Amino acid sequence: MTSSSHQTTLLIGGSNGTATLCAILGDKSNPVNANHTLRVATRSAHTYLDNNSNSKDSAGAATGATSPRVWRCQEKKHISDLLSANFLPTRVVTHVGAPDSVFVYGNDNDNSTNDSGNELSPLERAISGASAPDNGGVADVIILACPVSAHLALLRRLAKALYNLDARGLLGSGNRSPIFIGTLYGAGGFDWMSRIAFYEARPTNFTKWNRPLGLFALKAFPYLCKSLQAGEVTLHGRFPQLQVAISPSNAYCRHHVQRLLDRVLQNETTGKKLEFLGLSSNRNLGGDGTVGEEAWAWQNSSVGDAGNVVETVSTARNAMVLAAQTHKQLKQAKEGSTTAAGVSAPPAILSTTTSSFHQPTQSSSIPSSSPTLELLLTHSLSDHADPYSSLGFLSCTLNSTNQILHPCILVALFGGKDDSDIPIFGENDVGMISWNTKKERTALPRFYADGAARPMAGQLITSIAGGEMYFVIDAIERLLSPRGYDPITALHGGEPIGRKVMNWLGNSPHELGERSGLTSVALRREWQDLFGKENANDEVDGSDIDGGSTPGLIHREGTLAKLMGYGLTHNSRLGAVLSPCIIDEASKNNEDGIIRIKPNPTTRFFTDDVQHGLCIYLGLAELLGFDLERDMKTMLYVVRRLQHWMKKEFVLPEGTKMPHGGGIVSSAKDMGETSAPQAFGVRSVQELRQFLRLDVFGEVLQARAEDRLRESGLVSRL
Repeated sequence: MTSSSHQTTLLIGGSNGTATLCAILGDKSNPVNANHTLRVATRSAHTYLDNNSNSKDSAGAATGATSPRVWRCQEKKHISDLLSANFLPTRVVTHVGAPDSVFVYGNDNDNSTNDSGNELSPLERAISGASAPDNGGVADVIILACPVSAHLALLRRLAKALYNLDARGLLGSGNRSPIFIGTLYGAGGFDWMSRIAFYEARPTNFTKWNRPLGLFALKAFPYLCKSLQAGEVTLHGRFPQLQVAISPSNAYCRHHVQRLLDRVLQNETTGKKLEFLGLSSNRNLGGDGTVGEEAWAWQNSSVGDAGNVVETVSTARNAMVLAAQTHKQLKQAKEGSTTAAGVSAPPAILSTTTSSFHQPTQSSSIPSSSPTLELLLTHSLSDHADPYSSLGFLSCTLNSTNQILHPCILVALFGGKDDSDIPIFGENDVGMISWNTKKERTALPRFYADGAARPMAGQLITSIAGGEMYFVIDAIERLLSPRGYDPITALHGGEPIGRKVMNWLGNSPHELGERSGLTSVALRREWQDLFGKENANDEVDGSDIDGGSTPGLIHREGTLAKLMGYGLTHNSRLGAVLSPCIIDEASKNNEDGIIRIKPNPTTRFFTDDVQHGLCIYLGLAELLGFDLERDMKTMLYVVRRLQHWMKKEFVLPEGTKMPHGGGIVSSAKDMGETSAPQAFGVRSVQELRQFLRLDVFGEVLQARAEDRLRESGLVSRL
């Protein structure tokens, strides 16, 4: 989006990411932020509102008025975001800015106000712009900048607010572009949670949205940032890639989201580009290349700025009329044509000029004919195959690196030994360790620099991220994705360098799935579920195969573990992050400087990455038919260790007798607090397919079609 186009962005949540964006996007001295209204909706009034002691009324008395807090962000600029080592030089850039308005909502789960009247809640005002102190109007994009564990609660708030605003006609007309709702970090099944939130809040008389909505999720949180006091935040580095899944999956939504997020993520300044995930992604990301073809068409459109087409097509009727008028021209542009003299003309799409696409129009409200219109009104085969981009969102869910790194480092730091042996833990284990504040460099252990330096950390990470997680993503992709596409496994390994190393060593998900035999187990089990078995003895059981997760399955596992530990320990973006600790009060005044610390299980390192990370893998492995004790043993060990510290039961403890027909995940008493598929009522691959066909915003498309059918003239005669 150009700097002259207006955009209203609403950030929900009081996270470090919100603070960072307030400083960067709220800097009105930066011309790229012109005509960009920034709102924040949060529970943290003291953090994002500044009591203005200098504000006085006409009589000179202090008013106690508040205004949005100004944020200062110190950004560390690295030579490369792709390779940020602590021995490479960095420079610091300062951003200073504030949101245009701040809306504070309560701690309860509804959107009610203290007013018994018909007024809007703070969140509803933030979305609609009604009675807002800025002139931004209805929000164009709503971004959840919060921990993964807060996604469902905030989506439920949003669903209630949006249903209410839609019923009142306060979201704008139906021929405006969709309002996009998304997250800066799409782990934990973001689209799954959206389905639940909008289903649960859907009014009984609801049929469809008057103004369309869209959903998006970034695969990786774009910033490594930390705020230790209100008004100050440090941006230690930016993630090297910006990859996003969106729903619905079509060219119009992709183009619109790109224009919105390019501005939010400062891509004009950083030079980064947004990449789309799913079946329509570029071929190097496992798709069919649809988005690349679309990008070429936008760039070579004769209508001028391709974005103008999106803005100018004000109604579906105008667009459909133009599509019909230009069908012949579009076909000629792609396939070539024959002139009156019988001479064959080459396809216009291959020529050096696109002037032949231009067709004057009588109406200023309808764009000129162009191949751009075909992109707006037709879908690729991949978009038809996965209209909600469920596989794109699943790629975000299953390829998040934090959910692997954080739990493994926690176990190595608070529950490991100096060697790489995995210790057995008992009932009294609380993760208590000693830390010498006089000898060590910091008052608390650095999470990556000290935690990942433990040999056990590299061993756990490699076993899970280079083995067990690959078994799951290869099998689930084979069963959910059309043949020949690999939108999930194409993004394995987190960052690009690690992915290339694993592929070069023969450790890709496809190779490990084949070597282990587990993909075959999943396919055979699905065959039996669909078509039955010839006799009772043909039951596919993952424990019966010769293979599974066995020693030596991962090529160069020991070397990879050492490289993993070294890379995390020496990453300059990560070096300043401290461990989530609770200090034993009795040890604070020790003269020798040695304190006793244990992990803080209420931090997002636990609440995000255990139940909304590793538990998803274990749940999928269970419904795929794997033997979890054998094939997912490292992941099970990590979850069992961490859930013990959390006093939870996300999986059955080791040695627990399995109930008849139950599983290690499905039978756990706290399974409902996770994002495992079993928590959504999904117990098989078939049920997962059915769940992913549900609309992400609560529209019941089949019910609407059946209503029209009941009212049709044909049925009324029967």
